[in-house]
Amino acid sequence: MPNAKNKQIVSDLTEKVKNAKSIVFADYRGLKADDINTLRSKIREANAEVVVAKNTLLKAALKENNVEVSLLEKDLKGPTTAIFSYNDAIAPIKVLVDFAKKLELPKIKSAVIEGVYANSAKVEEVSTIPSKEILISRMLSSLKSPLSGLTTTLSGVQRKFVYAINAIKNNKEGGVQE
Repeated sequence: MPNAKNKQIVSDLTEKVKNAKSIVFADYRGLKADDINTLRSKIREANAEVVVAKNTLLKAALKENNVEVSLLEKDLKGPTTAIFSYNDAIAPIKVLVDFAKKLELPKIKSAVIEGVYANSAKVEEVSTIPSKEILISRMLSSLKSPLSGLTTTLSGVQRKFVYAINAIKNNKEGGVQE
């Protein structure tokens, strides 16, 4: 029978899973304490949280939130850290992948991004997606482009009309065009 401490941990993890936009699972073996603290602070800056918990407790919390645990069965073995992202699903993944490239640790096992399972290769692929701000600015730029073209075209018509009127005036005055 589970003890009160484990029940509380599962309850906390269940709340974290419920609020998370993405959860990344990684093997942290081989990381030094300083490296783990550095990773935690970088992840915290990306508005996410690093949690180390027993795999059975993580599985219980995932089941509570109707996450398909069968796909994660092989990934939730051995030392596992879970990174919960609450605002931007991709920003902490980028931080983790960049950190892992420098030290070759931690080893990314898998992730659940917006409720969809992603293996380690897919997680690395997702980390190459531009940030939310860049995507929004690109979209706004592409929406603005046709309007800019229309404005330029319409102002060109007015400009040509003014040139034509000026030419007619110069011809009637018998003067030379400037």
